[in-house]
Amino acid sequence: MQKSYIWSLPTRVFHALFVLFILLAFLSADEDRWLNYHAIIGYGVLILLVFRIFWGIFGPKYSLFKDFSIGKQNVKEFLNNIFEDNQKYIGHNPLASYVMIAMLIVALLTVITGVLAFGIQEGKGILSSWNSPFFKEMELFKGIHEIFSTLFLVLIVAHIAGVLSDRLLHKKHETLNSIITGYKITNDNESVKLNIFQKIFAFFMFILFIGFLLFNFYKPNNILVSSIYKTIDYQTQNEVFVNECASCHTLYPSHAFA
Repeated sequence: MQKSYIWSLPTRVFHALFVLFILLAFLSADEDRWLNYHAIIGYGVLILLVFRIFWGIFGPKYSLFKDFSIGKQNVKEFLNNIFEDNQKYIGHNPLASYVMIAMLIVALLTVITGVLAFGIQEGKGILSSWNSPFFKEMELFKGIHEIFSTLFLVLIVAHIAGVLSDRLLHKKHETLNSIITGYKITNDNESVKLNIFQKIFAFFMFILFIGFLLFNFYKPNNILVSSIYKTIDYQTQNEVFVNECASCHTLYPSHAFA
């Protein structure tokens, strides 16, 4: 038995950022005052998904989609031998493969429906022009977004359950530790090594992600979250009221009493 370098640094960084941003997305989902931040987090998740999709096409072995062990026969064989100490699946086992693919698809659909709901129902972001009288009263897109969010949460639970069960049944392989260290215990040397093209792509995507965060930090009201509606300063519009009555009365927009 020996240690093999299975998960490359870009793969592990993606996983850490994905976990962090998904957590931030759920924490910022229920407060209207955090809606813009929620949208920015969603766009950040989209960048991470783009990286993972391309990484699954020309990344290192075990991160490739073609390395995912899917198929009825693979699932059946894995379940029949699940209690055996030695496992032939070094990367993702068949069940984990299905969960991972489902997570990527559902996460992408969650982001897309979030952008639709943000633009159509809130009049914000890149689809704010779709905030027409026909669409803006509809709760359809928000509802679909919440359905995908809930489904994604179910997949997260399934993923965690799979990791914990593997920890319990096949502890010696150090699967849980491998997403941090990159190393798993294998019978033979199964280490991966990045080529120059993979390194350049991973570095470019990381710089793009950091640049995206800095852009939103220095220009928070950018096209990704800006509203088609202008902010109304009721105090400026009602200067006389503010000067003569505001010491005793609170100024409200007229629709507050509708």
